[in-house]
Parts: sequence; C-alpha cells; structure tokens
Amino acid sequence: MVDNEQVKRETAGYKKLPQIIDFRDEDGNDRMQEEIQANYNRIKQEVKQIVEDEMERIKNNPELSHLILNE
Repeated sequence: MVDNEQVKRETAGYKKLPQIIDFRDEDGNDRMQEEIQANYNRIKQEVKQIVEDEMERIKNNPELSHLILNE
C-alpha cells in the first residue's frame, strides 16, 4: 500500500538537478542531435584510426606480422 501523503512530502524536498550542458545555439535552436552525431562521427573516426595504426604496427613487427592475412 502506498502512502500518497508521505510520498508527496518526500518528493517536495527533492532538489532540482542543475543543467550541466545546454544544446541550444545562440538563436535558441536545440542542437542536441547534431552534437550527438558529431561526437559519434568523431569517435568512429578515432576508432578507425586506432585500428589502422595497430594493423600497421602488427604488420611491421616480425614477431606479429604472421597474424595479418595477406589477400
């Protein structure tokens, strides 16, 4: 059984969380989706670069080069 009055008293004491980041531009347009997409693209490119760098490192290491298949 839920005591609605107790829940109401408890929730009345909750503090609002501060806004950490605002995705609105200078014109007030919400740019959250664009920011998320830009971050996604940047992370995707960084991961791609890490993989390319590691593949090159392995290829140039005589002890590891056998791990890469030559097509």
